Amino acid sequence: MKPGWAGLILSLFDNYINSLPTVISDLYPIIDNEDRWAEAHEQFNKIRKFGLNNKSFQPENYLQLAEKVAKVTYNASGSTAPFDSNSCWFIPSLAFQLAEHFGDKRLEEEVDVTVYLFSRNKKFKDNIKAARDFLLYKRIDEIFWYDWDPIAISNLAPRDEYQAYVPEVYNLRKSGADRGEIAQHLLRLEQDKMGMDGDLERCLEIADKILQA
Repeated sequence: MKPGWAGLILSLFDNYINSLPTVISDLYPIIDNEDRWAEAHEQFNKIRKFGLNNKSFQPENYLQLAEKVAKVTYNASGSTAPFDSNSCWFIPSLAFQLAEHFGDKRLEEEVDVTVYLFSRNKKFKDNIKAARDFLLYKRIDEIFWYDWDPIAISNLAPRDEYQAYVPEVYNLRKSGADRGEIAQHLLRLEQDKMGMDGDLERCLEIADKILQA
């Protein structure tokens, strides 16, 4: 579960970065596909090289966090010559430092909940399926807030604005719904629940993100 957990923590900060480096965005498909975890070694090298070539990049801790996430993902592949085994232990401290850097209380709360996901939910330690399902649920919630945000209130409204819509979409995702079905559901939410015209193309983009989660 470490790659999914680590990747979720990293993704919390993506919308706070002015220009997300490609070496970071390319890490997520690797995390999401267990068969590709071994590729995280090369991705770590790319992230490290990016940092060396862009010394003015801020916040620096963001790149350091991405490096640790890549290390954890590679180690989970079981490949030879793993990175230092304590890489995951640095992830919480880096995440809390980053949250403090951005000075956003809602972000700090999200980081706190995600970092302590397993220690505060003991059942996840013994039930991998439950842990995977929770990570998926949490990821859909993140997508709704940071990517979908159809009424553009993520900087104004309470963090739970779209959370009532998560269960239905989560169930669609778990039941094997395709891109079109998820997009049509999102479109109905925009039109029927929010009184908007709706944007099908945008809904299709969000459906793709949900299917990749």
